[in-house]
Amino acid sequence: MPEAHLLGLAVAVLLHRRHPWVLPGPRSAHVLLGMPLIGAGGHLIARSVRAARQVDLARPAQLVVLGPYAVSRNPMYAGWALLHLGAALAGGSGWAVAALVPVGSWMHGEVLREERVLTGAFGEEFRRYRERVPRYLPRLARAPVTEPARDARTPSPSDHGPARPTPE
Repeated sequence: MPEAHLLGLAVAVLLHRRHPWVLPGPRSAHVLLGMPLIGAGGHLIARSVRAARQVDLARPAQLVVLGPYAVSRNPMYAGWALLHLGAALAGGSGWAVAALVPVGSWMHGEVLREERVLTGAFGEEFRRYRERVPRYLPRLARAPVTEPARDARTPSPSDHGPARPTPE
């Protein structure tokens, strides 16, 4: 887990012991809300690690653009945030939920720093990836694909039915 999340949760635990801030509602509701977030965060982190297993993320020689990286440029960070929020809710700690604000800010600064490094290392390739894939949360709906305007008299490939392989 990134240091920012560990530190945020540790401070939250200390504050909670000194001045308990229990989230409203029954404990069972906290667990019911938190456990799926913990599971989703863990799953996202595991898929991200698997997708990036061939790349040294500290000094990448290539961009990771497959798996969860096809829908989010930073799926591991999103996974850690889900895990943090899930643990905070499951534990019923207002301090742990509140810790997400400074932790998120710290992590966002790390992401911006990493993006500068990736821009320097991969230039145009990273710029195109950055335009295509959102930073944290996947887009719920894809933008419609538009084709260039064509002369109505010129048939498009789809006007002739499915493409057939040519015999060799």
